[in-house]
Amino acid sequence: HFVFPGRDGAEYDVKLPIGAFADVASGLGNVNLTLDADGLVRRSALCFGDKMSESNWPHLMEKIYRSVHGRPSPAFNRIQDCEETMLVPFAQRGGYQSVSYAALANGDVPLTFLKDKIILIGATANGLGDQYSVPLGDGGTLAGVEIMANLYGAIVRDDLVRPISFGPQVLLALLPVWILLFGFWRWHPRTTIIVSFALILAILVASATFLQFALWFAPGAALVGVILVYPIWGWRRLQATSDFMDSELNNFHRSKIDIPIMRPELGPVDVITGQAEQLTHAISHVRDLRRFIGDALRNLPDPMFITDLEDKVTFVNQLAQTGVEDGAQELALDDMLNRFVSLDDLQEVKDYLDLKNRPTKQDYVEFTSLDSEIFAMRRAPIVSDEGSLKGYIHYLADITEVAHAAEQREQVLQLLSHDMRAPQAAILALLDGEAANDITGRIEGHARRTLALADNFVGLARIDSSEFAGEDVLLAELVAEANDSLWPLCKTRGIQCEVDDQSDGAFVSGEPSTLYRSFVNLIDNAIKYSPENGVVAVAIRVTELDRQPFVSVAIADQGEGISKEMLGQLFERFASDDSMAHSSIKGAGLGLNFVAKVMERHGGHIRGENQRDGGARFTVLLPLAAEIEENEE
Repeated sequence: HFVFPGRDGAEYDVKLPIGAFADVASGLGNVNLTLDADGLVRRSALCFGDKMSESNWPHLMEKIYRSVHGRPSPAFNRIQDCEETMLVPFAQRGGYQSVSYAALANGDVPLTFLKDKIILIGATANGLGDQYSVPLGDGGTLAGVEIMANLYGAIVRDDLVRPISFGPQVLLALLPVWILLFGFWRWHPRTTIIVSFALILAILVASATFLQFALWFAPGAALVGVILVYPIWGWRRLQATSDFMDSELNNFHRSKIDIPIMRPELGPVDVITGQAEQLTHAISHVRDLRRFIGDALRNLPDPMFITDLEDKVTFVNQLAQTGVEDGAQELALDDMLNRFVSLDDLQEVKDYLDLKNRPTKQDYVEFTSLDSEIFAMRRAPIVSDEGSLKGYIHYLADITEVAHAAEQREQVLQLLSHDMRAPQAAILALLDGEAANDITGRIEGHARRTLALADNFVGLARIDSSEFAGEDVLLAELVAEANDSLWPLCKTRGIQCEVDDQSDGAFVSGEPSTLYRSFVNLIDNAIKYSPENGVVAVAIRVTELDRQPFVSVAIADQGEGISKEMLGQLFERFASDDSMAHSSIKGAGLGLNFVAKVMERHGGHIRGENQRDGGARFTVLLPLAAEIEENEE
C-alpha cells in the first residue's frame, strides 16, 4: 500500500505487508484504490510506478492473474502507462460468495467447495473500517476485499471499461451543441425542439453503445450542453427579436409617412406582447398604405407598368391593361411594348430601355402608338431601402396635344424665320439700289430691327425646345467672322472694331450658329452705344476660374456706360434702355437675353459692367473644349 503524502517531504511511503506474509508470498502487488472527487471508487490502475521502464508495482489482482495464467492480462498490455485508470464494472451486491474465515478454519466448509477457486482473504466487518462507497444502485458500501474480487473478475473477463481520452470526449460533448447551434440558424423552432430531444436520446444511446465495446463516454457534459443551449439560445433569440421589433417600430415612428399606430388598451402585458401588438398595428397600416398606393397607381391617367430585373411585367394599371387578355402580369417587357409602340418607333424605344440612346438633357423617349397617339415614355429605377435595384417603373405620358402644339410652334418659327424675313430682306435689297435719303434710311432701320427681332425670337424659342449639339469651334475665328459681318455698320459711323486675339487657337465645344449670333449681338450693341469715330475693343484670352480653363471674350465700347437702373436686369427678357444709344434703330430687349441663354446652354457665363475710364464692357467665359484640354496636358 502507498501512503500519500510521504514522510519528510517524500511523495509517498511504501507500506509493505508484515514479514510473515511477505516471506512466503509468491509475489507482491499494490492494493491502492482510486477515489473520485465524490468519494466513490469507480476505477483502478493496474500498476503503480513507470510501466515503460518496468519499474512498477502491478496491482495485486494483476499479480494473481499472472500467477494463474502465466502472462500479463490483456487489459494490462493495452495501457500505455501506470497513471491510466480503467472503470470497474461492479457486480450486484453479493455477486461474489463470502465465506467466514472462522468457519473455514474450523473445517465447517467442505473442501470440494473450495476446489479450483480463487480465494481472497480480507476483512468484511463494518467496524474494521475497510469499507468504501461504490456506484451501486442501493448506495451502500463494499468491503475492500469484495472490490478486489470485482476487479479480478473484470480482468479475467477482460471487460474493464476504458474511458475515452480527453480530446475525443470534448469533441463528442460539443458535437450535439454545434448541431443545435446550426439548427437554430437554419431550422424552424418546431424542428429544433424535436432535434433537441432526439440529441438527448442519441447521447444516451451513444454512451451505452460505447460501453458495449468497453469504452466509457461520459454523457453528462453533452447532456448539460444540450439542455442549457436551448434556453440560452431561446433567450438570446427572444432578446434579438425584441430589439429588432423595438428598432423597427422606432424607425417606423421616425419615417416621413404619417401613419399613426393605434394602441388599444390590452391590460397588463409583457414587453414582447406589447411590441408584437404595436408591430401588428404597424403592419396593418402598411397594408392600408400599400392598398392606397396600388389603387392610386391603377387609376393613374396614363398607362404605367412595372418590370423586375428579368424584364417580366409584375404590375400594370388599368390603362396599361387595355386590350390585354387576362391582365399583363404574365407578359415579358417586349410583349408589352409590342402592344403599345408602333413598328417605326419600336427599336428607338428598346434602345432607350437598353441605355443605348438615353437623351442627355431629358430622360425620356417619344414614340407613336399603334393608335397614332404620341407618348413620352420614361423609365425610373425601383430601389430598396438598402439601396439595391429591384426593378423599373415605366410611365407612358400622353403628349399628343403637346406634340401637336410643338408642331404648330415649329410652324410659327418657320413663319418668323422665313416668311417674315424674306420680305424684309427684299426691302433692304431694294433700298441698297436707291439713293439714300431720310425716308429710305428710316425704312432700312425698321427693316433691320424687324430682322434682328425675328432672329432673336426664333433663337430663344429654339434654345428652349432643342437638344444641345456641340462641336469643336475655333472661337477666335468665329468672333472675327461676327466682327467682319458688322463692318458696313462700323464704316457708316467711322467706328473701329479692334480684335486682340491671344487665345493661341483655343477651341470650345459649342453650336456655331448660336454662338455666332451671340457675338454679333454683343458687338452690334457696342457699336450702337459707341460715339462717332469711337473704338470697340474685342479681347480674346485663355484664363482659369476655380481651377477650370476657360476662353474669355471681352467686348468694350467708349460710350456712356450702363445706367444704374439697367445693371441689375441686363439679361432679362424685354429689358432695354436706348436713351444713350447713338442709333435710330431701337432694341426690343431680346438680344442680351438671347446671349445669356446661349452662354448658359454652353456651360459658360456672361457679365456686364461699366469701365472705370468710361464705356461698358461685356465679358463672356466659355469652357475650353475637353479634347483640347487633354492635348495640352
